[in-house]
Amino acid sequence: MTDGPSKIAPARTASSTRCHRLLCPVTRRALVLRNRLRDICVRDVSLPMLVTLLVLATALVPQLPLRDAVTHRDMSGLSLAYSREFAIFAPFCALLDMQALLTIPQHIAVLITLLLGFACWRAQRFARGTTFPVWRHEAFGLLAIVLLAPVLMLLVNVLVPRPMARLVIDDPDLLAVDVHAHTASSHDARPDWTATRVREWHRASGYDVAYITDHKRFGGAIDAVALNPRRAGDDVVLLSGLEMRNAGQHVNVLSMTQAETTHVVHGDHLKKGIRLADGRTPIIVQTIPFDVRWFAGRQQDSLARTTAIEINDGAPRGLTTGLKRHAEILALADSLNLALVAGSDNHGWGNTASGWTLVRVPGWRDLSPEALAVRLEQVMAGGRHSTQVVERRTPLLLTVPQVAMTVPVALVATARGLTPPERVSWIVWGWSTLLVRLGIRRAAHLALARARLARQRRRQRIRIVPIGGSVGLQR
Repeated sequence: MTDGPSKIAPARTASSTRCHRLLCPVTRRALVLRNRLRDICVRDVSLPMLVTLLVLATALVPQLPLRDAVTHRDMSGLSLAYSREFAIFAPFCALLDMQALLTIPQHIAVLITLLLGFACWRAQRFARGTTFPVWRHEAFGLLAIVLLAPVLMLLVNVLVPRPMARLVIDDPDLLAVDVHAHTASSHDARPDWTATRVREWHRASGYDVAYITDHKRFGGAIDAVALNPRRAGDDVVLLSGLEMRNAGQHVNVLSMTQAETTHVVHGDHLKKGIRLADGRTPIIVQTIPFDVRWFAGRQQDSLARTTAIEINDGAPRGLTTGLKRHAEILALADSLNLALVAGSDNHGWGNTASGWTLVRVPGWRDLSPEALAVRLEQVMAGGRHSTQVVERRTPLLLTVPQVAMTVPVALVATARGLTPPERVSWIVWGWSTLLVRLGIRRAAHLALARARLARQRRRQRIRIVPIGGSVGLQR
């Protein structure tokens, strides 16, 4: 009776051991997968699902990222090119571009939307009865993120170099011009914003020509002109200019050099009838923002005549004016026969071009920079219909209710303009957040387990043992 069970038991043990060994790898994988799936909750997959839904839904209604700055309609023969690096980091580059193209009221609307979202989260947590210390801890952390996220994005936008979207023009006789650029010679420009870096920035943005219009100084323009290519088509051509005052307004005088400083009075004002050294009448560009009362008033009678006006300016105030006073600018251009132009107004702070001035000059690639400047200004002197302006597509939000919808409208507009590689990048980055959350959670669990194990080991070091009939502690 005692030998039977002892003989059968080893056989059963060996069989179960063999089955355990066969099923062990599969079982382990299943257990690991089950534990990982158990760790995933709805909150973890909400962001990836929303990103995927946004990208796939907007792919059904795509739109061009460029438009005519006058009519706000699509323009043919133009496109934006993106580098491989831009496509890889598409969500970050696209969101930074979106932020750079917002007007001042839209920036305020973004911040208010984030604060309202925080308030809704706070009310929800309070309604669920979360204990006050934990709720206060989480609330302060989230509030800090809400306030610091836009500021951090802004700092990255203006300080950190990154890939840029580049304008591509199909017509070989069209060239893209920037009538408002700066170097470190301007007092409010980036200190290391040299002529070489200005040329690189405009090359990356798709410009063919840019006028260096520093404030009251020609140092940056002189350095830029000295490095120009012999043929205009070989590289970006940088031409001289100056930003100064005319009838109380800030204007850019194109092709102005130190030789024409005799036409400047009272520090930064222009005389009437200004002429360039070669006898040409310069193109005087009215920048935005501006005061229309001074622009069209009697004060202009004794000063130089404006021949062009910006409809797109890359600075936040310029973007705001170009959107809010769009009809007013067009009325001025039509009534006074002014050429419409775009200026980046780039002082070295940012990596987004908002608009390009398109000028038709047949055979411009074979011209010298000096000859190209003459031809360009001859065309721009033709008035209202001598140029075209193309700009990045931004939400046309003017009224208060429209501005309040800046965040969802801007996100949808950005997603509609994505290319197929960018859409793939958005989806991949969206789902990578799930892996990050799970990794952080696993690291937290491991840290907690190590802490518990350390406490248990410390407790085991102190044991109660009898010593000579008495009870004592042994370490």
